[in-house]
Amino acid sequence: NPERRAERVGGQAAAAPERRTEERTRSVSIGVEAVKQEAAQYLLGQYTNPDGEMICQVCKGSLPFRLDDGTAYFEKVEFLVDLKKRHYQNYLALCPNHGAMFQHANGSSGSIRSLFLEMINNELNVVLAQRDMRIYFTKVHIADLKAVIQAENLGQSQTDTHTDSSQ
Repeated sequence: NPERRAERVGGQAAAAPERRTEERTRSVSIGVEAVKQEAAQYLLGQYTNPDGEMICQVCKGSLPFRLDDGTAYFEKVEFLVDLKKRHYQNYLALCPNHGAMFQHANGSSGSIRSLFLEMINNELNVVLAQRDMRIYFTKVHIADLKAVIQAENLGQSQTDTHTDSSQ
């Protein structure tokens, strides 16, 4: 009955809470946008197929849509979130669906670094949204990311050595 429904919805609308805002202090990551811009160019070079289409590293399909300026839309998702520094090589090129899965339903997040370092070919086995999937990496991206991890590990061990010697 449309009239009863309109009356009920109207009553709910009248009783709905007012919109309120308040000012809050928050932490904002500094420099991330500049690194993401570098990552976008890097990933575009790594994951554009011979047909000139950029692909998702998980589904390996063309990205689902283009922006008004003609560029393919993709999520630039940080791969290893525990690195101390920001590296443009530490990002993945993912379609919106797989980007959300990687960030919010990543069953491999606790072991992703060791899985990557032990990876034999150019596909990393992960669990996203409770499904077994693979993340494709170019050989260049693998080499660059391993160099970043090694540099971070070296920097950390030098910091640890410096801390130990100053105690």
